[in-house]
Amino acid sequence: MRCDDDTPGLKVRHNRDGTERLYWTARRDLVVKGYQPKTVRLHYDRADPHDRPLIAAACGRLQAEMLAWSAGQRDERRAFDGTLASLIRLYQHDPASPYRDLKWNTRRTYDQVLGVIERAFGKRALAALGIADFRRWYDEAKKPARPGGPERVRKAHGIVAMLRRLLAYGVTAEHAHCARLAAILDEARFKQPGRRRMKLELAHVEAIIPKAIEAGRLSLALGTALQFETALRQRDVIGEWQPLGEREVPTGIVLGGRRWGRGLTWSDIGSDLTVTKETTKTGAMVAHDLRLCPLVLALLDQVPAERRVGPLIIDETAGRPYAEHAYAREWRVIARAAGIPDAVWNMDARSGGISEADDAGADLDLIRSAAGHTQASTTARYVRGTIGKSRKVAELRLAHRTSKNGS
Repeated sequence: MRCDDDTPGLKVRHNRDGTERLYWTARRDLVVKGYQPKTVRLHYDRADPHDRPLIAAACGRLQAEMLAWSAGQRDERRAFDGTLASLIRLYQHDPASPYRDLKWNTRRTYDQVLGVIERAFGKRALAALGIADFRRWYDEAKKPARPGGPERVRKAHGIVAMLRRLLAYGVTAEHAHCARLAAILDEARFKQPGRRRMKLELAHVEAIIPKAIEAGRLSLALGTALQFETALRQRDVIGEWQPLGEREVPTGIVLGGRRWGRGLTWSDIGSDLTVTKETTKTGAMVAHDLRLCPLVLALLDQVPAERRVGPLIIDETAGRPYAEHAYAREWRVIARAAGIPDAVWNMDARSGGISEADDAGADLDLIRSAAGHTQASTTARYVRGTIGKSRKVAELRLAHRTSKNGS
């Protein structure tokens, strides 16, 4: 039910017990053009005569902001009203906010978490918040999605991390109570999600390749081999679809308002079969000699000469680079056919390659350089369940004992 008299945009939804939930909703045509927020929960009771003018005032204000945006007044820097929702809007739209410097895909991830926070706690005033609220929010967020299921520690910790970012911005923007709350979170400790321990091993890759070829998915075989042999990130191998700017000319490979880029192309492979690439995450330059990557070489030989132009990894059914998430989805189909457990993901190819190098006794700094990491500590986090270094230490200790006893 929608009310259109003195409460423009008001929408009423009913719970199972018959009670009402009130929302203000933006016009669909303006949402399509990019207006935010799409909906705002109104925590009032229509049956309470004291709440009725508050409902009308809230709807009127939100409707006026939307219409002003539609008329061209698209400065999203609305005044700080002391609520968490207001701080979120400022963080996303203030030109001085660090949010402006984020990559588009990081913004998208942040927006998802910010949306969860705003829907759940957006109306809370910062002045009334304290550690008890943060603890309660964390505990609620980590509860299992289903009875008996695993705790969602990663989701809960992500919410706390985002609150820290919001409050840090609020401190720099000198908004009231942000410094107090940021200091509280600086001292608070919340259980973090465990590090991922899975890795894609050589046996997995060797099982996937024939299954992919059998299914007519040479692209998946080649992509997996490249990820494992070079330890490149999935995005650096298959590319990504970046949204076009409002005034950008849609040149290149464009799909649904997004342009493909950053993936490997045939022109990246030199005549000496070396690949040099700037990585998407850190901008580090990495180089790999494919002559030392036998799994990759064998698959490159299967690609016809006329096909060796443009993106290296092409969705065979669409004749273009894989659409977002399609690569991982189709890879899972092949992985299951190859007997690979669902707990092992395509992204684990990077940790598999790095772990194999560590197991072979390669120096950690050499592995760091090959993987395009800026710090060895980052590389060490990708080493999973190897014995190479431990075996080398044991051998050195035994040699030391022998030498000592001999003397």
